Amino acid sequence: MLLNNCKKMISIVVPVYNEQDCLIRLYERTIESMKQLSKYDYEIVFFDDGSTDTSVEIIESLCERDSHCKAVLFSHNYGYNNAIFYAVQQAKGDCAVLLHADLQNPPEIIPDFIKEWEAGHDVVFGVKNKSRENKFMFFLRTLAYWLLHLVFGIKLIPHATDFELIDSSIIKNLEHLNYKEPFLRAILLENTKNKALIYYTQDKRAAGETSFTFSKYYDLTVSWITFSSKVLPRRFLFIGLVMFFVGILELFIGFLPRAGNMNYIALSSSLFLRIGFIIFGVIICFLSIISEYIIRNRQTENSTFKIAEKRRINY
Repeated sequence: MLLNNCKKMISIVVPVYNEQDCLIRLYERTIESMKQLSKYDYEIVFFDDGSTDTSVEIIESLCERDSHCKAVLFSHNYGYNNAIFYAVQQAKGDCAVLLHADLQNPPEIIPDFIKEWEAGHDVVFGVKNKSRENKFMFFLRTLAYWLLHLVFGIKLIPHATDFELIDSSIIKNLEHLNYKEPFLRAILLENTKNKALIYYTQDKRAAGETSFTFSKYYDLTVSWITFSSKVLPRRFLFIGLVMFFVGILELFIGFLPRAGNMNYIALSSSLFLRIGFIIFGVIICFLSIISEYIIRNRQTENSTFKIAEKRRINY
């Protein structure tokens, strides 16, 4: 969207959940970064996903003191994937930069995102090639990306975070997608080929404790698999078909010619095992095909966000 002064607008979208200790520093560092982009207008949109600390009060005070600040407040928590997917859709600018409130992703590289955007890229992903977090956790994430690609065929950008710039044309497309459990990074990779990567060093949290527990990491990984993996059910379908045809061939070529020389107990047990093997292959095929149908029909009507939205500030 172009304003009357013909400046392009940049929307800085900040999902928030219990980040009272980081918000002021995030605001100050973000506006300092935007001073390098004086030819643009900007808005900072705080999206509070049902915080239980003083985050909402801090957001309200920032909106009162700075007209660039706006807010969307939810009555309760709807989860990380849902929160960021809905948050970027609230951006009114020509592009949106998704920025985490914990300051692990530095606002100072936003100008680098804008440079790539002005070069014609619709989506610019932030990729952490270094991290000041626990080295063991960084190793585990590296291993997880490798396994997700090897086993499930998921084509994610290793160590790409949800620190990204999205052009308004892509955001408009997101508005028509109603996923029950959206995974923004996968959706963006599916919907654009014109992307760029910005590499950066991820900082430690500025303050406070992360809300991402092991169970949340597990949930996020399962979301990646169920949302993005089309390869796994097809691999299982292939395995099931192989089991079925091998079982049929072995039954008619290997077992039946020798069946006349077996006693009743050996005959029945051997026949039972072979038929069970064939049936198991059929079941795997059947479940794989059902999984394909589920993947192809994963969109669903979902109005929970409109119901959950509590109020807006400066909209």
